[in-house]
Amino acid sequence: MGNGYDDNVFRTESNTDDDFFWSIRPSLVFNGGLDRHRYRLGYNGDYVRHFEFSDEDFNDHRLFGDASFDVTRKLDFNIDGEMLWGHDPRGAPGTCIVCSPELDTWRSHRAGAELVIGRTISRAQIIPALAFSGIRYTNNNQSDRDFDRQDYRLRARYRISPRFWVIGDGGYAVINHLDPSNTLDRTEFDLLGGIGWEATAKTSGEVLVGTLIQDFESPTQPSGTNFNWLVRVFWEPRTYSKVTLFTRRRSQEDASGGIGSFLADTFGVAWRHGFTESLVMGTGVDYTIAQYDTGRDDDYVVFGIELSYELNRWLDVSAEYRYENRRSNIPGIDYDDNTVLLKLTTGLYHGF
Repeated sequence: MGNGYDDNVFRTESNTDDDFFWSIRPSLVFNGGLDRHRYRLGYNGDYVRHFEFSDEDFNDHRLFGDASFDVTRKLDFNIDGEMLWGHDPRGAPGTCIVCSPELDTWRSHRAGAELVIGRTISRAQIIPALAFSGIRYTNNNQSDRDFDRQDYRLRARYRISPRFWVIGDGGYAVINHLDPSNTLDRTEFDLLGGIGWEATAKTSGEVLVGTLIQDFESPTQPSGTNFNWLVRVFWEPRTYSKVTLFTRRRSQEDASGGIGSFLADTFGVAWRHGFTESLVMGTGVDYTIAQYDTGRDDDYVVFGIELSYELNRWLDVSAEYRYENRRSNIPGIDYDDNTVLLKLTTGLYHGF
């Protein structure tokens, strides 16, 4: 649990309002196994109560489960599923410009499965996967944004040396909205190819580039082909220090009631460092470019840093600072926000 301060609760350019808040984030995870097979069930919660602006309070929940079946020496079968009850954060990419007094809330679901043919150390590995998901908005007349989604993917790796491999990754998605007036029904096809490596015990990663094809059913939406990429690089100069570099492109819908979508390009770096066994720092910065098909262009910067100290094996104390800003070509929606949070984390672990 923690106590925090937010200096721009509504993420506005002017006439900003600040507030203090309480935050409680319970988590419960059950890990189990049967012979070579493993499974997990869990719950995560996020409860926030503001001192003054109670309309900004929220209760977010996540129920999840997954299982891994070690079928043979070279064949695994994995399944996972989750249900979420959440909200759209103020000022995030794709959220409302003119917003309701209450947060937009929703519930979502996802179920997926994958077949892993070959081990990571094998010459070749193939992973076919599928997932079914959907979201339902529960207030503020946002039901025209409800949709169901089907994802089908195939990923293949071929090792060309002990520390280098080539990767192919392709996916096909079908997105259908429940409201017939929504013009964002579409199919998406993405194809990526590149390399992965583990050059030393300290450096690993993968670089994939390719294409993203969007085909909208409505003639009012611009179908097209776009450059696509996914890059992840990990560097561990010490066992207690890890740097992560990443960048990716993704497609996303906005909150304009089924008439707008955009591509979001994110670039980021994160660093986790242990000064001692008890004192750990985590910090990172993300930069996101959101280009809407309506002509709107937004740039987002998110920076965060957290310092955590382990008082004993079941109690940590930490301090967290987060800065966000948005710069847009739409007048009047830029904002800057600073949030500080002091928290205590307690936990017990018992395995089965």
